[in-house]
Amino acid sequence: MVPIKNSAMKTIDKRILTFCLFFCLVPLVSFSQIQTIEVNRGFVTIIEIMERSCLMCHEWAASHEGLTDPVRYTPNKPEQSPLYTRVADGSMPPMEPKLTAAEEELLYLWVLAGAPISDTPLSRSTPAIEPAPEEPKAVEKKPSTFLGFSSKVRFHQVAGFTSGSLLLAAGVVGTVQWATFISEGHDYRDQYGIEEDEIGSECANKISEMWGSPLHQSLRWTHVGLLATGELLYLANAATGIGMLSKDQPGLTPQDLHRYAFFTHATLMVAEIVMGFLTTEVLKNGSHEMIQVFGIAHSAIGLTIPIVIISSGIAVNRGFPRQSSRARQGSP
Repeated sequence: MVPIKNSAMKTIDKRILTFCLFFCLVPLVSFSQIQTIEVNRGFVTIIEIMERSCLMCHEWAASHEGLTDPVRYTPNKPEQSPLYTRVADGSMPPMEPKLTAAEEELLYLWVLAGAPISDTPLSRSTPAIEPAPEEPKAVEKKPSTFLGFSSKVRFHQVAGFTSGSLLLAAGVVGTVQWATFISEGHDYRDQYGIEEDEIGSECANKISEMWGSPLHQSLRWTHVGLLATGELLYLANAATGIGMLSKDQPGLTPQDLHRYAFFTHATLMVAEIVMGFLTTEVLKNGSHEMIQVFGIAHSAIGLTIPIVIISSGIAVNRGFPRQSSRARQGSP
């Protein structure tokens, strides 16, 4: 009897074990079925798949904007979209449950269709949404510059006014030197009671002595430096001006006035250079009469040059002289 009882107990144990296993496996199977999304409701299904498989690690998986970011999505090209290729090669999601073949196919079709937001079921025949053409980016044109200036005209203007200012400063320094010579010479003459008609070699020696003094040599080379710098800058101004010559028009135009000023300046500058050398020789020799003549002439020319340059520049900028409409039209 004992063997029969043991056999019955074993049968009962097997049934209990089978029953327990059944109730333990049913929830697992049911859970697996619940986690698998087999419906096809377009974007609604896609977002459900993404929320289940990707949202735990990637916040972007919860929105259309996140899914279609250019980093992970190429319109209408699943094979070039990491959103699909990472799923297709099995690298995403890294843990179970993986996407089923049906879900993977839905993701493929969704990308192929251009990532529509509707709940229309996806299929191979779903018309693709063409990506909106990108608006051509306006190409920023870098403003043309000339030697660091906004334009050649601007350089011409700045060079003209700067050179005129330097030449004016040179004229002022030259005038100061000449006036100082006259003042010191007259003080010396008055100190020793020398009359105008009694000026002789003694005064000539004093003039030569003053010319060689540190003060007058400093004034001299300051004058020469300002003059040379102003003229070099004016040559650059002239070079750009020649390149901007406009066609001659009837009547007196601002451009005509500017050209006349240029030629006047050139003529005066030649006279100024000649006068400068002559004045230097006179100062070295100590000729009293010639110092006054050349000093006045040299100073007058030196101050006239920058006045001509600056005045013509101002006139052109202000459009003076103004032409009548008849002159502008070339009427006889």
